[in-house]
Amino acid sequence: MSKWRWDQGRLIYFDYNNLKLMAQSLIQIDGASLRDDPDPLRGILEQNTGMPFAPSSYRVWRNYKRVFECSFLATSIENKINCTDFCKELALQSGKFQDVDDYLFHYIPRFRFPYPAFQDYNSKDKIIYPYCAVLKLLFSRLIFSNNPILNLEDVFTYLIGNNVDGTEELSYYRDLQPKSYTPKGDEKRQVREMLIFISQMSILKWHKKSMILDISVADFHNYNDFSELLTPHFIQPKVLKAEDFFSLTNLNEANAIIKLQPRESPNDEVFIEGKRSRVTHLKIERSPILRKMFLEAFPEPICDMCICNTKNRYPWTKYLIEIHHVLPLSSSLGITTKGTSLNDVVGLCPTCHRSVHLYYNKWLKLQQVDDFNDRDEALEVYHEAKAQIVA
Repeated sequence: MSKWRWDQGRLIYFDYNNLKLMAQSLIQIDGASLRDDPDPLRGILEQNTGMPFAPSSYRVWRNYKRVFECSFLATSIENKINCTDFCKELALQSGKFQDVDDYLFHYIPRFRFPYPAFQDYNSKDKIIYPYCAVLKLLFSRLIFSNNPILNLEDVFTYLIGNNVDGTEELSYYRDLQPKSYTPKGDEKRQVREMLIFISQMSILKWHKKSMILDISVADFHNYNDFSELLTPHFIQPKVLKAEDFFSLTNLNEANAIIKLQPRESPNDEVFIEGKRSRVTHLKIERSPILRKMFLEAFPEPICDMCICNTKNRYPWTKYLIEIHHVLPLSSSLGITTKGTSLNDVVGLCPTCHRSVHLYYNKWLKLQQVDDFNDRDEALEVYHEAKAQIVA
């Protein structure tokens, strides 16, 4: 039975927003020798991402090789950095990957064991698509019991314990019975970080130590593209690690992309205007699961912009506050070691929420751009709008 594996202890480096920054850095030094002095990776990565690549006494590639390879960004060939198609697309402002959904939609069906980032890679090992298996268990629970939640224990007892490979039909996952399985070594921690990593997709959330599929049964039946996400992208493992790595990360094939409309208002002309990243942005903001998480963390219905307590102003209401994602439109919700983060969202009353979207729309048109350049610019524009509110 193959061990499910990932990187360990570096989850923040797999945050989609950080992956984009790392990709933009790696592209600039594509082909550089890892033996050069000073280390070609350290300066550009630390400057562009604002993150440490500790310890400073080691070369970055030595300690972060798995981060770059498990995220499909780059590998080394003859001690030179080689960037992937995934890295090139992530580095672009407008490429195939307009947002985290695009990236993970291409990533999830491709990631499999055996995987060339690991030292014990063996091209003859049983092929397992762990992420497809996880999603199939979630989707089966949605369709057959309308309870699309799984925890870490479920992964070990229903998936790993039953030695699934991710290629089975959804009905197979419906009928699975739990089997005893004891995680080996740090397998529990690694699998947990695997799950949090893909929970950045807008249709997933990680909350209270569980992964939640944030769609309805109607969504599943209305959008055929889910089958693309759940179907492994089979590539026969190659004997040579580097060859296998670049086969898995090749983006020459055209993939479908899930185009779920945001809930409640499918034709929001204020903010969509045909941009996929904006649709995903609104879909995140209108997530019932995210709203529930926010209410648990911030039970008082106070608008971050006008500071109105909507319960006091409208005493017949309970919680009129809506969720606003303040980061660039193509950014995902942040992740922490605890899962989906609320650090990048604020609560707004309906009027302020609509008004800030109008402000963004006006600002982007004046700048003649489709999105904010980075987190700092998005926050600056949000606070700029906030400062102009007339009391």
